[in-house]
Amino acid sequence: MTPNAIADNFNTTRQSVSKHLRILTECELVKQEQQGREIYYSLEIGKMKDIDIWLEQLRKIWETRFNQLDEVLATLKKQKK
Repeated sequence: MTPNAIADNFNTTRQSVSKHLRILTECELVKQEQQGREIYYSLEIGKMKDIDIWLEQLRKIWETRFNQLDEVLATLKKQKK
């Protein structure tokens, strides 16, 4: 998609979208392709999969921590009764 087409889907300016696209391009999460006067951006699916794997690892860590917190709170609640 072009920056204008992307901006049309959000409540923001084309300039703001362009700044975000520049950062995403530097991080290699999107690639840009010049076609005539327009620049088209597309997602790098492989990189997005890598991020998903990384996030899943964090998700597991946080789920474990929240479960431990639930156990501690349940124990404290029982002790107060």
